[in-house]
Amino acid sequence: MPESKKSGPTWMNNREKRNKTLPLRRRRRLVGGLLFLPIFSGTLLFFALPFGMVIGYSFGLGGGQSRFAGFSNYAKVLESESFRLAAGNTAKFLVLGVPLLLVSALLLALLVNAALAGSRVCGNTILLPLVLPIASIVMVVEWLIPAPALESPAAFWVLLAPYLWKNCGYITVLLLAGLALIPRELYDTAAMEGADGREKLMYITLPLLVPSLSFAAVLGVINSFKSYREALLLGGKYPHESIYLLQHFLNNNFENLNYARLAVASVLTALPIVLATVGVLLYQRRRS
Repeated sequence: MPESKKSGPTWMNNREKRNKTLPLRRRRRLVGGLLFLPIFSGTLLFFALPFGMVIGYSFGLGGGQSRFAGFSNYAKVLESESFRLAAGNTAKFLVLGVPLLLVSALLLALLVNAALAGSRVCGNTILLPLVLPIASIVMVVEWLIPAPALESPAAFWVLLAPYLWKNCGYITVLLLAGLALIPRELYDTAAMEGADGREKLMYITLPLLVPSLSFAAVLGVINSFKSYREALLLGGKYPHESIYLLQHFLNNNFENLNYARLAVASVLTALPIVLATVGVLLYQRRRS
């Protein structure tokens, strides 16, 4: 009988396997790095570098002077009544608008996903607001809302309504994609155990939909700053104080050539957004 071939020690076999898989891993990392390089370069060139320059300008005297001013610019901006008004209105818009957007989109996604009566028509029209021009939306709002309402505290709710209506469809599509990833076996098993619809929602749907909801929240925050276009068209550069946002403050300082105040306000505006985004991403990574 032919002599059986010996395989050798285990550590040598493991070493041979590593040597075979290592080039493949290196090639994958190389390809991934090459694909990521243009995105990283564009982000560094068009976002990180200009923002670093803005941070530098925020500590200068402005007006063409490069002398270091310390935190005096920040103190002046934080003491400004117009900045505090704009920051308060923007924070109020985020605190009310983003949760309302997520709740509305979630209810709509559950309706479409359950294939209830009218959900097909709803699913075919939820993305329609995305293709409508901003100017046409503002014209309809001005036609429906009386002019005195735009000169009163009700202007805040007038501005909030188009934000919810325009972004609800897109967020609904994202949540529908998240609902499609939930295995149906979990609902079947829960039904066999006697769980009702509320328990399925609380213990299956919502926990597994957290990544989609987190991503939708980030998009909701980003899109909320685009509501400045509607605010500008509805109220102009100096609207009613209830819809005077941070973008108004930034734009007015830019036109007045107050670059130091503009840089400080830009940093103070971007900092909470960056921290919130990083917090959501870290939370998603920790859960995964």
